[in-house]
Amino acid sequence: MMLLDYAKRLVLLGGKLSAWLFLPMLVLVAIFDITTRRFLQLGSTPAQELEWHFFFAGVTFALGYAYLKDKHVRIDILRERLSPRTRLWIERTFLLTIMIPFALVIIWFGGRMTWLSYAQGEGSRAALGLPYRWLVKATLPIGAFLLLLACFYRLFRPMDSETPSSDGLTSPDRNTSISRDQTP
Repeated sequence: MMLLDYAKRLVLLGGKLSAWLFLPMLVLVAIFDITTRRFLQLGSTPAQELEWHFFFAGVTFALGYAYLKDKHVRIDILRERLSPRTRLWIERTFLLTIMIPFALVIIWFGGRMTWLSYAQGEGSRAALGLPYRWLVKATLPIGAFLLLLACFYRLFRPMDSETPSSDGLTSPDRNTSISRDQTP
């Protein structure tokens, strides 16, 4: 299971990069762009493109982190009414039938798209736009890879918690154990 621990660390690193690098850079570039446009009447195509690039990189790198930390969107009204075993069965079925194949498809096509962009020397279509479009496109397969690692981690350690119960099931808030006799 050491491999799963490395996968978790890599996914957490991706989330930290998103929070501590891409998000602050997005904010700084947006402030610069708005300020120069508003007060200096200077339009900056590279700054506007850079905003989108930081946003895209931040989202793709944070996908795996959000899933690993169980901070993604769920339909909690329905989920809370289910038993822990049913929730676990649904989670694993979802991982095996939808999430893992989805991540693999995104890795495959995103990697191909990135390689083609690199090989063609693709840049922005705007005259003053940024070159090296492949760098931005590379965040898609990297983010999908982080999501794939998070999926494998959750598949093999679905209820990783500080306080597991005797049967390995924990409550949705990850702080207390649920016995087989209790209902959530």
